[in-house]
Amino acid sequence: MSGISEKKLSAGFWILFGSMATISVCLAVISVLKPGSEIVRALIISSSRQILAKAEADLTGNGDRVAVLKVKTADSLSLEIFEMNPTDQSIQFVRRLVLPEKRDGHLSFRGNAANLIITDVDGDNLLEIVTPTFDDNLVPRLHVYKYQPDTKDFVKLGPDSINL
Repeated sequence: MSGISEKKLSAGFWILFGSMATISVCLAVISVLKPGSEIVRALIISSSRQILAKAEADLTGNGDRVAVLKVKTADSLSLEIFEMNPTDQSIQFVRRLVLPEKRDGHLSFRGNAANLIITDVDGDNLLEIVTPTFDDNLVPRLHVYKYQPDTKDFVKLGPDSINL
């Protein structure tokens, strides 16, 4: 060995090993504690919006085109509904429906995997928005939203309000 004694090399190894072990233990403790894990998670996961799906249809039955986006952020999963003006091709934000779960889901619809579907669920010739999700225990949930023309709002349908 040219110029570096075995004793200095061994001391350098143990200093480096001790430093790396200390850093590893500190990172493990920080990631296990709740405030520390939130900080680490915020550094790793982006808080930007991610569009998971888009569907367009006439939800009102009047020929009005509506675009529905399924959007994921760091802390929520939501449906954003936009009205499309056919004359000037402009879009206008209508409503944001925040889903109770934060995990996106998929289901098989007409032979294809889908996470946002617009279809007539209750047989009244008006289309509804159907979107699957998973809760924190990975139990699947299916949300169905119907446009109510009298209130110009979207109402969540449940098992008591539709017959499948």
